[in-house]
Amino acid sequence: MPEISKRFKNIAESQTVALSGLLAKMQREGKDIVTLGAGEPDFDTPQHIKDAAIQAIQQGFTKYTPADGSLDLKDAIAAWLLEQYQAEYDASEIIITSGGKHAVYQAICAVCDPGDEVLLPKPYWVSYPEQIKLPGAVVCEMESNEKNKLKITAKQLKNSITNKTKLLILNSPNNPSGAVYSEQELDEIADVIRETGIYILSDEIYDNILYDNLKFTSFTKYKDLKDQLLLVNGVSKSFAMTGWRIGFLAANKNVAAAVKKYQGHSTSNPASISQKAAFSAYKGSKDFIQTMNKAFTERRDYVCGRLNAIPNVTCNIPDGAFYAFPEISAYFGKFYNDIAINSSVDLCRYLLEKFNVAIVPGIAFGMDKHVRLSFATSMDVLKKALDRIENGLLSLK
Repeated sequence: MPEISKRFKNIAESQTVALSGLLAKMQREGKDIVTLGAGEPDFDTPQHIKDAAIQAIQQGFTKYTPADGSLDLKDAIAAWLLEQYQAEYDASEIIITSGGKHAVYQAICAVCDPGDEVLLPKPYWVSYPEQIKLPGAVVCEMESNEKNKLKITAKQLKNSITNKTKLLILNSPNNPSGAVYSEQELDEIADVIRETGIYILSDEIYDNILYDNLKFTSFTKYKDLKDQLLLVNGVSKSFAMTGWRIGFLAANKNVAAAVKKYQGHSTSNPASISQKAAFSAYKGSKDFIQTMNKAFTERRDYVCGRLNAIPNVTCNIPDGAFYAFPEISAYFGKFYNDIAINSSVDLCRYLLEKFNVAIVPGIAFGMDKHVRLSFATSMDVLKKALDRIENGLLSLK
């Protein structure tokens, strides 16, 4: 049989694939599994957004749009960026993509050549490393500090940059930790970006999911760094539209033009109907975001309170997104009968097999001492899940 390409052969399979297979098997068997792995809001897409999609279908808006997205949607996003962050972008600097994930991948491909180094702070979203490797770039992981809520510092960044560094990826609010970089922290990081001339990919997909009246600072604040900024966002999280698959990349005209060409030869335009729905999201009422965040706040407080009450578990209180990322390594080296727990994968498999609760091992995010729990589900589900997690941990000897 002919060989597949080295590029595709070398893509690492998700470290959670085996767990996902086990979860699916147990669910097919009818077992009562509580799942806290979902990376999406449990809220329905707001009605005015769904109505816009239905109207688009009824009016026959079902054909191709320009490869980089409809002008109406690009103009709406430009207006939203100006209103939200006082960031000035022309439609020619915005590319509509099939989800935020595709925006990240195309941005990396647009600026990185084989051998270029990409700085990736831990913990990181699971797809970043493989997206970096696909164009032949090199992943350079950066350690974060528990005392600093799992964030990097400007000093760390400066010390990590070499003559091969091309790009820094920064995700704030962060998946999986919920950490949010303050304005002062970003000011200091921006100074390093300015001094060194590297690109920064700022993934701000959770920008509207914030707690405790926290102010979000977008990297678009730094007007003089616009040419170095690759801004990724979309409707998936803030507008509860994960399945609609609409993201965007905002970048300088050279990068945007390159991505437009690439997208024209790969996916072409995102779904026309989804674009009409996204237009309604950006132009319509956003009151539901406050309702969603109020529910997320209650859930966050409950989940983190329960986790921190379990002996030898520590969990930073997330400032944004909808995940808890507790440190659970004190349970490594323990046993349940003949089952040994030596890693986050071991622990998650044990909790799934023996206590019917599914969470995500931290190694998937580059940090094996942690696990990730999504609290984008009901309080009843969370209470049941935390009971099972607590019982599972306390059953280890």
